[in-house]
Amino acid sequence: MAFLGGLFGSGPQPSRTEQVPRFTPQQQAMQNQMLSMMGPLMQQMQQPQQKFDFGPVEQQARTQFREQTIPGLAERFTGMGAGGQRSSAFQGALGRAGAGLEENLAGMKSGIGLQQQGMEQQRMQSLLASLLGGGMQPSFESYYTPRTQQSYGILPYLLGGGQQAAMGMLGSMF
Repeated sequence: MAFLGGLFGSGPQPSRTEQVPRFTPQQQAMQNQMLSMMGPLMQQMQQPQQKFDFGPVEQQARTQFREQTIPGLAERFTGMGAGGQRSSAFQGALGRAGAGLEENLAGMKSGIGLQQQGMEQQRMQSLLASLLGGGMQPSFESYYTPRTQQSYGILPYLLGGGQQAAMGMLGSMF
């Protein structure tokens, strides 16, 4: 075919666009599978996640308060005399210590909840980004071939009196 084009020349070729698959069939199947996971993942992201069980931490802090803080306060006020533990100062110190315990526990609980929420959100965003990154790539690559000009072969030169030019072309072909 190329030899005949060299003899007679070829007419202008129109421009064209060709689409070629970017992925093997196995990769395409994987991409389709990732896209099918998007719906369930979006539903999972909207449902509440399992929370951190703060109960053991809270119980440990309350036990420590009962076994160390209260006896320490009592010992301090016992040194003030026989009625030290019944005084309003002791009751106030005990109330402030208890309020401090509750405030610290609430702060810890809130901090852990925020940290867990951030980690869960980060995990879901990472998973979603992976799915979107792999699943949203185009499946085909488009190639554009511009229009070509008409080329002239050897035969028109031979017939038209351009024997020397034709012989030069023929020599360059072989």
